[in-house]
Amino acid sequence: MKEINLTDHNFLESVIGVFSSDNPVMILEFTGTYGLVAPNSLKGASALDLTKNRHEGKYYGSILGNCETFRKILPHHLKPNIEEIIEIFKGAFVRFDVENKSSNSKVIKDGKHQVLIENPDFRKQIELVELMLMKQHSESDFFLENYQGLLCTSANISGDANGAITDLEQALDFGKAQGVALFVHSGLLIKNLGSYPSFYIGEEEITIVRKGYRDAEIFAEAMKKIYATP
Repeated sequence: MKEINLTDHNFLESVIGVFSSDNPVMILEFTGTYGLVAPNSLKGASALDLTKNRHEGKYYGSILGNCETFRKILPHHLKPNIEEIIEIFKGAFVRFDVENKSSNSKVIKDGKHQVLIENPDFRKQIELVELMLMKQHSESDFFLENYQGLLCTSANISGDANGAITDLEQALDFGKAQGVALFVHSGLLIKNLGSYPSFYIGEEEITIVRKGYRDAEIFAEAMKKIYATP
């Protein structure tokens, strides 16, 4: 398993090389956990399934990279609020209704998709990969728009009682055991961060789908800045 850093000059080349292989999965050090990342495609989702021994009935979110591409898949009522959404929900998943090719797939459940909004410096590197994939592919396997935001999930076996991996040695061992070809260090992991909270943002409501770090604070700020009555 090759190890690189998120800011290495060969980051993009290394990731695209893996994503062009028969097993397009890498391990990436997020701010909250070590995660598995793959292209937003049928092949990428299947590779994640295999790496995690994925249970049935699960689906994958993606990582925010290019803001304009993200805007295209947002429902109309949220498009004007993209700047507020990115700022308020940093360190969280946002779930929303999306126009898509199927109401249920590996990345869409009941017509909804969720996107992880990460550290801005982290996003810049993710965007490089996303834009390259957009050049390589003219359409999405799942979305009406050519959305290629990278798929993400926790780096562990599906249903593991120990939850997500936050220890470096455990993450390295997992990657080697599961045949992952690339490990990307970022130096951004905050070990006491815990699970990312997840929010559903509808036209007239916001709900906490999964509790996590700063969930109450994020909820209150969203209610004030997005849902406040004019």
